[in-house]
Amino acid sequence: MEQTSLVQPSDTWVLWTLLITWAWLSLVFEQRYKWGSRLSGPVIALIGGLVLSNTGIIPVRSPVYDTVWDYIVPMCIPLLLLKCDLKKIWRETGRMLGAFMISAFGTVVGAFLAAFLLGSLVDHLVEVCGIMTASYIGGAMNFVQATLIFHPPESISNALIVADNLVMAVHIMAMLALPGFAFAYRWFGSLPDDELYENNDAAGGETAEGAAEYWRPRPISLIDIGKNLSLAFIIVTAATKLSAVIVPPEIIEPFSFRTLIGNKYLLFTSLTVIFVLLFPRFSERLRGTQEMGTFAIYIFFVLIGVPASIRSILLEAPFLLVLCTLMVAANVVVTFGVCKLLGFSLQEMILVSIANTAGPMNSAAIAISKKWTKLVLPAFLVGIWGYVIGTYTGWLAGWALNALLR
Repeated sequence: MEQTSLVQPSDTWVLWTLLITWAWLSLVFEQRYKWGSRLSGPVIALIGGLVLSNTGIIPVRSPVYDTVWDYIVPMCIPLLLLKCDLKKIWRETGRMLGAFMISAFGTVVGAFLAAFLLGSLVDHLVEVCGIMTASYIGGAMNFVQATLIFHPPESISNALIVADNLVMAVHIMAMLALPGFAFAYRWFGSLPDDELYENNDAAGGETAEGAAEYWRPRPISLIDIGKNLSLAFIIVTAATKLSAVIVPPEIIEPFSFRTLIGNKYLLFTSLTVIFVLLFPRFSERLRGTQEMGTFAIYIFFVLIGVPASIRSILLEAPFLLVLCTLMVAANVVVTFGVCKLLGFSLQEMILVSIANTAGPMNSAAIAISKKWTKLVLPAFLVGIWGYVIGTYTGWLAGWALNALLR
């Protein structure tokens, strides 16, 4: 059936304007309004894309979207990871990295639980579990990587986007609300003020100003912009060429080791991390990579809501919603259960659970909105670590499920 929309697929300038403008407005809402800070910028961006497409304003498919997938997404991966110094992560995240790994294990448990409970109720179950394991340990970037490894039908991946976004939004709102209940602190305990707030400033309340302060203007020169883009292009180009050698385009074997080491999206991650390990001082001096990469991925956050039809998932693939719910529920149970036994605090549990299911930007956004200023950097760094390991873990989960169920 021919798609119809107010804006035509070929109307390139209007579509680019809408994508970039909504990405910008998502940042504005997050940084200037209390409700936006609570919801977080990435979720606002996703909802915008979802509404624009489901109301028929913009088309579900367009060459513009292909450009974002083919060029913007690859570029944002190295830009976001050029500050990913693994030594710094291990040094500055402290014990929160341990809590994150426990939470990631909960995601894997959820994937196996969903696979065995849902069985034949979900088409392409193994691939879906692998994709969501990657997404619920890393983030949207890992969702893309895993989708391109496992190659599920487009109808499945589109419905999965909706299920993922709906469950993620509910989880974020639940985690935001949890500190408002006194019993949560009685059950799970709290970090002392001097480990939460700068200068012991424990003035409560969620603020939009916190996000604006975190993203305050920093000095960046024209040379910095050129250097950042040049590095990103070099890494993406090298990874693309290397991928074509390791895995020729005609070979599609999602559960082969060759695919794991040769997938270009995984190589974007691996080559960037290796570069930072080899040249830590050079990477440390880079300025503006985080801001440039963040805005690029906000455009992608808008886009991944576009092909998602709420009607389709409710009528045609409701069990995908159940699967995502089971995986997030398992993550929460394992995170809060095991971390409580090991003496982690409520704040740490909330942040690592969000870092797993929603990525580093959302976990940092929650720390900012709650004014847990000393936890903002650890929350962001453990989320970046999730970017690094998410897709690899998703592939391993898919491989294991494929061996068990097929």
